Amino acid sequence: MESENYRNTEDPLSEPPVKVGIESASRMQGLDSELPINEEAADEVSAARVEPARMAIKLEELAERHGMMPVRVPRNSCSAAAENLLRKLGRSPKGPEPWVPIGTVGPLIILGHYNPSFTETWGVPACLTVRVLLEQGQYTVIQEDLEKRVAYNPLPESNALESLEPPPAGLDHHEIMEWFATNYPMEEIEAEKFGRLISENTGLDIERFTDYKGFPRHMGVALHYLRTGEFCFNPEETGSQEVFPDQLLEKHGVYPMFISETRIYMLASSPAVYAFEDEWLSMGHDPIEMVPVMADLEAILAAVARNRGKGALAQVSNVEVGELSLSDNTNLVDIDPIEMARVNPQNPNNTPEQLIHWILYRAVTSRGSDLHVEKYFNTARFRARIDGSLKVIHSCSEEMLPRFIALFKNYSNMGHAHQTLQDARFAMSIGKKRIDVRVSAVPCRKENQKLTMRFLDKQDGIKELSELNLSQRQSTIITQTMARDQGLVLVTGPTGSGKTTTLYAFLNSINEDTINIHTIEDPIEYEIEGINQTQTDAFNGIDFATGLRALLRADPDVMLVGESRDAETAMASINAALTGHLVLTTLHANDSLRAVSRLISMGVEPYLLSDALALSQAQRLVKRLCPYCKRPVQAPQELQEFFYRNGIIKAQMQEPIYEKSGCDECNETGYTGRVALMEMTPVDDQMAEMISDGAPMSELRKGAAARGVLSLYQEGMIQVVAGNTTMEEIQRLSHFGAM
Repeated sequence: MESENYRNTEDPLSEPPVKVGIESASRMQGLDSELPINEEAADEVSAARVEPARMAIKLEELAERHGMMPVRVPRNSCSAAAENLLRKLGRSPKGPEPWVPIGTVGPLIILGHYNPSFTETWGVPACLTVRVLLEQGQYTVIQEDLEKRVAYNPLPESNALESLEPPPAGLDHHEIMEWFATNYPMEEIEAEKFGRLISENTGLDIERFTDYKGFPRHMGVALHYLRTGEFCFNPEETGSQEVFPDQLLEKHGVYPMFISETRIYMLASSPAVYAFEDEWLSMGHDPIEMVPVMADLEAILAAVARNRGKGALAQVSNVEVGELSLSDNTNLVDIDPIEMARVNPQNPNNTPEQLIHWILYRAVTSRGSDLHVEKYFNTARFRARIDGSLKVIHSCSEEMLPRFIALFKNYSNMGHAHQTLQDARFAMSIGKKRIDVRVSAVPCRKENQKLTMRFLDKQDGIKELSELNLSQRQSTIITQTMARDQGLVLVTGPTGSGKTTTLYAFLNSINEDTINIHTIEDPIEYEIEGINQTQTDAFNGIDFATGLRALLRADPDVMLVGESRDAETAMASINAALTGHLVLTTLHANDSLRAVSRLISMGVEPYLLSDALALSQAQRLVKRLCPYCKRPVQAPQELQEFFYRNGIIKAQMQEPIYEKSGCDECNETGYTGRVALMEMTPVDDQMAEMISDGAPMSELRKGAAARGVLSLYQEGMIQVVAGNTTMEEIQRLSHFGAM
């Protein structure tokens, strides 16, 4: 039942129809401007196009009248992050048709409605909301989806935060941080972290939100919004666009949030978008008003990359056999995203260079970590490993396989012998993104070859500790371990489990002027300023063992050894850790405690290992549920009992777990990206004594469990309870059950 408290008597949507011509309607819909000559057909096209155009203009005019942003979100559901933030900041609605959450900007919640006169915002203080206007149809669908979630798990009836007053006008950048720390609801751990960030930013000359140091993504934008009230938005909540070249958007660090005939709401990290506008006009386009909307620069560039990749993802399922030819080659691969958008891989007129570039472009923009080139029956098959699973992205006649391999070998300066093992690398650029490619050539039967390429993203591969999804216990262990002046840190796991990424994040956490960090790697995957990195070189006699011994004379504080793959390297790492250095290395073992038995089997004396070992960590990657389409379900009683027996829960679960669904964002797979499971076993005096005494594995497991160590499988169950993955995914792990 509607109430006048929540709706104005004059409906702001009751506007006279806006007349839009066929030509302008065609531009708004991104359709070909050519129309049929037949007048009757033209009338039909006009009728089909005018209505969406009229709605778009009405939405924009309504937003302009009320000083708001119009938005067309790419999905018809509330994201899990927005729902969680609503439960943190809000209460049950007390009126009809409340504003619906569609996303977040860091600690702020984005609320949408089709009618700006409605006032019910779930009790969330106005200063913690970013309000946008939606089309009524989209609002209705999102509201229905949200009603089902709320009915399953209702919100509280009251909210103490509802009376929160907005920050006083005129606060500077430092004062707004203090206001936020005082008034925003945070857990004790979050409050401690934010307090440290305030201390780190004290004394800095902060003129723009981009000047904040150490804050997580979107936090600077949120603080700027609290201080100024200027338009802001999250680029992750924007849809795809075809108006502007991705390369131009990436060059200027902008992305269109909403496009109409009269104005463009442009996401940017600065209100000055004149350089982009000037270049756009210089390309022969008509002038149009640009409305800057503040957003995080990294998130904007990620939106550009996502938009660039959607075309490739949409074509992944359409794998056909085509006729191809190859002859050209080059050593530097410079891929033009604009050119790739025009390539049809089945067109026989494509040049060889275009086709190879398209395959590489498609693999990278589809979030591929590896590319496999191989013979399959009578075809040449290209498969990309996307979120841990191989997927065919192209195939063609097998006669073309030798030509493909020859071209890839030319890129990486490999020899063309068929039956030799070879490893090399080349670099490629896609827009501003720089990617190194490791190439491995392996001979196969009947004088065939297989190529495997590993993509190493120079920008996105290096992580901060805050990006590793660590628990408080794990964060404490890493902080204490990396603060040691000596010891051995082991990270174990199979190939492709993220060991190198984790080690780089560990090193980044202590990368300071006062610490000398040196690495010996094969190969150097990511280049980090402030860290001295050495590449193994068999021709010049530099391997892990000899390189490590040489590094000891370079006055290092911290050393990273790419892999302890033999007894000589393992002993060199142990000796370095015993002589006043912190040594990080990787090892292939099934879990953190089997790494101990693996080193002992390689010839390391137990008493030396017990003295040196500081931390042993096992790691696996499992698929992460898509945050936009995952669906809450009640955890079955049998599953809850299983969680209880493994120490994951202590009482009946009130919160749901989530299952995969499928949407455009995840290409109907239900998953986007992966999450790391980390089994961390810190070695204290008691554990060291057990290792020195040669205790059996069962005793080591009991000792670790008594000290709070969780197995990989238990860590996986925690991620299931947290809604990040599914039981189906963690059941792939080799070790089941508790420690």
